[in-house]
Amino acid sequence: MNELIKIGKSGRTGNPVVNARDLHEFLEVGKDFSTWLRSKFKKYGFVENIDYARIFYDIDGKKLLIKEDGELKLSESQWVFRIEYALTLDCAKELAMVQSNDKGRQARLYFIEVEKQFRALKEVQKRVETKPVVLYTMSEVAEKLKLTDYYGGIGRNALYNILYHHKIVDKKNHPLPKYVKKGYFASKHRVTEEGLNWLNQMFCVEKTSDNTELEQKIEKLENGQQNMIAGIRCLVETMLYNKGGNRTEEQNRLAISHLQKFLETTEPMKALKQ
Repeated sequence: MNELIKIGKSGRTGNPVVNARDLHEFLEVGKDFSTWLRSKFKKYGFVENIDYARIFYDIDGKKLLIKEDGELKLSESQWVFRIEYALTLDCAKELAMVQSNDKGRQARLYFIEVEKQFRALKEVQKRVETKPVVLYTMSEVAEKLKLTDYYGGIGRNALYNILYHHKIVDKKNHPLPKYVKKGYFASKHRVTEEGLNWLNQMFCVEKTSDNTELEQKIEKLENGQQNMIAGIRCLVETMLYNKGGNRTEEQNRLAISHLQKFLETTEPMKALKQ
């Protein structure tokens, strides 16, 4: 939504407010500001501190303090140079509506949309306040993920490198906006509970029966490599002992022993025994 008129925030209530001068300028009112505003306040019965609030400034543009009883607190060296009026959205909508021109209708619709967005934001904040938010530092995330590399456990800085490689954070370690919108990151160094679960799913593998099957395949492969080495040793020894036609009885016995061991570990030999 384009900002037609600047929306402020009440320091007392936290609700959105509109500067009366900005509204006067947008509506392109023919009368001067003070005359227009006084006539509207009198005609429609707007009440101070309910429909609007006055804000006082000195000649240097500094805001002057108001006492708890609503009176203006001035020192001997201060005097009011300018007064601004902060209008509630309801007050601003009514002033826009009674202007009875295209600008007035446009402003009124704009204030209605601002009010909708403000209420939606309040609902979100209310839900967040009722649910405790748990945030983790990157060091805590690295500890919980328990990732490891060749040198051991991966810490905070190494985790940032991994996230940068996967285009989750930028060069300055700021999380990319799309992951912030998804609720995975709360700030540069804070990860939400949802973000921790997401990172765990991305980078961690829980031990399951699949791991057991994989370990069995690795063991079988290692055994096959050992068998291959035994077979090569047998072949080499046989070639060396046959060289020149001279071979002792002990060399013959050793070569036959290696050959038997090799054949005993191979599938064909096992099949013959069965």
